[in-house]
Amino acid sequence: MFLSLPACFFFTGTTSIMQNGQSLALVEFMQTLVVEASSSSYWCGKKSYAKTSTWNMSRDCCLWDGVICNEMTGHVIELDLSCSNLVGKIDSNSSLFKLFYLQKLNLSRNFLPSLISPKFGRFLSLTHLDLSYSSFLGQIPSEISHLSKLHSLRLAQPLRMLSFRPHDFKLLLQNLTLLRELDLTEVDISSTIPQNLSSYITTLRLGSTGLYGIIPETIFHLPDLQVLILSNNNQLGGYFLKTKWNNSASLRELYLSPVQFYGNLPKSLGYLTSLQFLELNSCNLSGPIPKSLWNLTRLELLHLSKNHLEGQIPLSFGYLTSLRSLQLSSCNLSGPIPKSLWNLTSIESMDLRNNHLEGPIPHFTSGLQNLNTLLLTNNSLNGALPSWISLLPSLSILHLTFNHFSGQLEDFKYNTLVQIYLEHNQLQGPLPKSLQNLVNLTVLYLSFNNFSGNVC
Repeated sequence: MFLSLPACFFFTGTTSIMQNGQSLALVEFMQTLVVEASSSSYWCGKKSYAKTSTWNMSRDCCLWDGVICNEMTGHVIELDLSCSNLVGKIDSNSSLFKLFYLQKLNLSRNFLPSLISPKFGRFLSLTHLDLSYSSFLGQIPSEISHLSKLHSLRLAQPLRMLSFRPHDFKLLLQNLTLLRELDLTEVDISSTIPQNLSSYITTLRLGSTGLYGIIPETIFHLPDLQVLILSNNNQLGGYFLKTKWNNSASLRELYLSPVQFYGNLPKSLGYLTSLQFLELNSCNLSGPIPKSLWNLTRLELLHLSKNHLEGQIPLSFGYLTSLRSLQLSSCNLSGPIPKSLWNLTSIESMDLRNNHLEGPIPHFTSGLQNLNTLLLTNNSLNGALPSWISLLPSLSILHLTFNHFSGQLEDFKYNTLVQIYLEHNQLQGPLPKSLQNLVNLTVLYLSFNNFSGNVC
């Protein structure tokens, strides 16, 4: 008769000691931490829960929540305690470092205000390490660069609680040649970006890290790059390639505000046909908006505000049928707002403030049912406000200040509005009674018009 025993308690010589040691190491690790309800909820919301609450020494540790073992050897190879409401410190004596065979370790989104121990560099089988948003602090040890099998490294922390010595950052990128994902958001790097990035990189998140210098051209040639975030690095500059780049067209997210670029907004962006999110606010870009952007039919977010652009908004923007957020404020744009823009069915936020736009808003539209924010302040738009503005079911913020709109303001059908800015126009006539029904309204500016009547 054969007796099946849990892998973590299979007592046969050396193997039994090793297996039992894993469960003891896990339990000892947890005894150095406490579970505080909701301590992970800021990052995880309702997804946070105490995974370790079900850990029981009478059960196979390979069946514990967050633990995965190799089916053949019984070794613990994955430990996922993300969003587990854990509170405490992890020092170099932690029994966590007895789990020698770990391949994936995720301690993210807990509260573990500790230095990152150099012993993390001993997990030589690790392919995935995630310590993000768990309040780790201090300098990141150079031993992390020993993890040469890493495919994914996430160390993002708020408020630059973590830092790299410049040499250690460059050593990390030099040694981790298999890396596919690197997230160091808000880690204080204060370095230039080295040339020698892993050719396997798909995701590179280096926003708010104090990077400076020029973005190396090699980044734009990474063959499988899908996400590039270098935003909020004020001392970083670069040159967009004028020819086709990211040849596989794999790039989905490009966040570069406010990297200082030199030259025009390039036509080559039109080759990035998989792009969904493009943010280039305050990037010192000039010239007209290239018509080639109409190729980006998957685009959901297009932010180009505070650049030195010129000319008109292209008619071809009407092809961007997936667009949810459009920001073109303070771009020196002129001419009418294309009618095609008002027919976008997915648009939720449109910001065209502080330009030289002129002409009327069309009286008919087939889109905008999801529009919640419309910002047209400080332009030269004129004509009557079309009735459809008062009929938008999701509209919450309406800013039309400093234009030349005339005619009457019609009754609002829905009570979704939170802010209404209409001052400094040429509107007239009685105030609509529906203003009294806007129960969510917190801001109402109507001055410098010719309205009659009272709101209440």
